[in-house]
Amino acid sequence: MDNGNLGGYLWAALGVLVIGSIYLIVEGYKVHKLFAESIVGKLVKALVIVFLIELYSLGIVSFAFFVFYPKGTVVLLPIFILWIVSLVFAIFAIRSAKEEVTSLVNK
Repeated sequence: MDNGNLGGYLWAALGVLVIGSIYLIVEGYKVHKLFAESIVGKLVKALVIVFLIELYSLGIVSFAFFVFYPKGTVVLLPIFILWIVSLVFAIFAIRSAKEEVTSLVNK
């Protein structure tokens, strides 16, 4: 496996993570703003903060592992795939929660 080529994919995954994180923060802020004093707003705020801390911690550890042990790309590739999948899942969960709660409030 070509480590130089895989490194490019890992940097692209980092770009997706940053863009997705910005989007997640914006959507989470919108939900929190709508329901700041309720349990929904507080829960969304806590979940977004904890999720981003965990995600970036995983990213830092993975990049360090890749730099210090380049042959470990077999281990890193599934981690990065799960990394992106979990980010996408979090974005859809926040959007779904926002839509559902907004429809309940507007009834």
